[in-house]
Amino acid sequence: MIPHTGWLRRQLESALILLAAWIIGGRNVTRSGVVSRRDNNDMYAMAEKLEDIAERIADGYPKP
Repeated sequence: MIPHTGWLRRQLESALILLAAWIIGGRNVTRSGVVSRRDNNDMYAMAEKLEDIAERIADGYPKP
């Protein structure tokens, strides 16, 4: 069972977000007949944002 709060929960959520970022970032194909260049660039940017979010979650939102 996954706890509702705490360190383990943060680490699991962070890992799932990083998996999503890896999948989206892996779609970075230069000559794809299915994905437009604009969508490809957007997915790459989304992957970077997801990695940043996952890092903040894993760290427990440290105070600046």
